[in-house]
Amino acid sequence: MAKGNNRSLLLAGLAAGAYAYLSKPENRDKAMVAFNNTKTKVNSFIESQKLNQANSTKQGHSDPHDVDDNNMVDEGAMTSVQYYNDEVQSKSKNKDSVSTNENEEKATTSLNN
Repeated sequence: MAKGNNRSLLLAGLAAGAYAYLSKPENRDKAMVAFNNTKTKVNSFIESQKLNQANSTKQGHSDPHDVDDNNMVDEGAMTSVQYYNDEVQSKSKNKDSVSTNENEEKATTSLNN
């Protein structure tokens, strides 16, 4: 119960202090100006966050919730991996075919001799 009483006393003290401060017209005007300035800053910040990012600012920083962009990034990564695999596989196939041709030539020359 002591915890509830402390909260009540704190709230009552804050209310009394706010009443005493806002009872003067000069202080009310200052408080209203400060409140309006804060409200304007918060609204402009929220509006700037709502604007869509331009492609130049988005470069290299994919939004996790942008499905189309994530698919494009995923496909791009697969394209480079596929290109690398094709190059490596074609080189290994060329080596295998060269070694197979050499083995066939050796086998035909040994049969002819």
